[in-house]
Amino acid sequence: MRKLLALIFSGPLLTISILTLSLITSTLAFTPANAAPNSIEIISISEVSSTSVEILFKSSISKKSLSYYVINAVEDLPAGTPKNIKKIIKTKATGLITAEIKNLNPKAAYKFSVSAKTNKAKMISSEAVEYSSLSNLMDVLSNLPADWGNPKPTPTPVAVPAAAAAPAAAAAPAAKVAITRASIGTSPGVAFTTQPQITIQDSAGNTVTSSAAVVTATVSAGGTLVGTLTATASSGVATFSTLGIRGFGGTAYTITYTASGLTTATQSVTPSALIVGDTGPGGGIVFYVDPSGFSCGPTRTEQCYYLEAAPTTGTNAWTDALYAWSGNTTVLIGETAQGTAIGTGYKNTLAIVGQNSTVGKAGTISRAYGGPNNLTDWYLPSKNELNELYLQKTTVGGIVALSYYWSSSESDAASAWLQDFDDGTPSHPDKGNAETVYVRPVRAF
Repeated sequence: MRKLLALIFSGPLLTISILTLSLITSTLAFTPANAAPNSIEIISISEVSSTSVEILFKSSISKKSLSYYVINAVEDLPAGTPKNIKKIIKTKATGLITAEIKNLNPKAAYKFSVSAKTNKAKMISSEAVEYSSLSNLMDVLSNLPADWGNPKPTPTPVAVPAAAAAPAAAAAPAAKVAITRASIGTSPGVAFTTQPQITIQDSAGNTVTSSAAVVTATVSAGGTLVGTLTATASSGVATFSTLGIRGFGGTAYTITYTASGLTTATQSVTPSALIVGDTGPGGGIVFYVDPSGFSCGPTRTEQCYYLEAAPTTGTNAWTDALYAWSGNTTVLIGETAQGTAIGTGYKNTLAIVGQNSTVGKAGTISRAYGGPNNLTDWYLPSKNELNELYLQKTTVGGIVALSYYWSSSESDAASAWLQDFDDGTPSHPDKGNAETVYVRPVRAF
């Protein structure tokens, strides 16, 4: 940071403002200009608070040879004993990795470096990057001599021919997209807690502030992105708002960020693992896990790995109650409402509501449920989904004893499949779909 300050305070005539300092410390892209290619490289340092920062670094070390990473923060005090901080990150991940370092001294500058310990006890380290908080820079400014800003003689400018001046003034063209803030928070099926920020840069890594490029996110096979998949750059920076990833927990997926004509950037993301009994992204109870995945969604074109059931306790809890399946007992809906497999319940339910959207029917009431997290994709489970719910009824809880529950799987024009929660038998109903039976919404993710 001393080098950075030396640049700020040099020159024949200098005007500096709080805005200038804010930009210096909050854009947070401290990459050494003379750094040679390295197996570990610090990409950015983002100020979370005056006592903590988030470090984004890139590693190309083989996972097979990697034991763990160590973040080193060496305090640069003018006097006294430095308070150095070391944080061990026990992960064998490669690519872009983020870590938060806390308990920093807001009145001190630091040199940050990242080291990796290999299986052979060898330490591989990044170039050190200097960093100082905004509050520390302000203290330095307040202690400057009173005459530091006095004007100095300004050299007479050398005339530049108009033909040569135009190319010199032209901004370098956009060449690539760069991840200047990585996504954080990887619970399957919900938005990242920290949304990714993508910067349009020229070939030298400078932000192209004139760019309004549209950045699009895609994910590798097996994963599905949720939320808004595009972001438009403002002054060269595109920030996503609701992006998240749905995939099988513990599996690494690659998110690729692209903009037309520019070199892409990638980030590895691993959703957190979930098991039966955990809380799902909708706030319900996970009752089915399939590592291989299954087709799901309103048209069964999506990939899901889990089912969760509406909770019967807490915020926006569901209460199992009696509802008719439909008010139409004479017209067959047909194939679109007759799916029985896991993953068909959503499509079935939409077909039921499409035929009979009367308020208070099993399909309509299931689709209207939002759950603790106000999601809009709850539905009436299919025959096989409902059977899985029966198998985990104790874990899920709230089931009415010795009772039948509706599935969304139509069996004929006047009836639909039931699940007997007494003996576990999926059965063709003895009474028609105009009669009332218990309902429990579910959702797939």
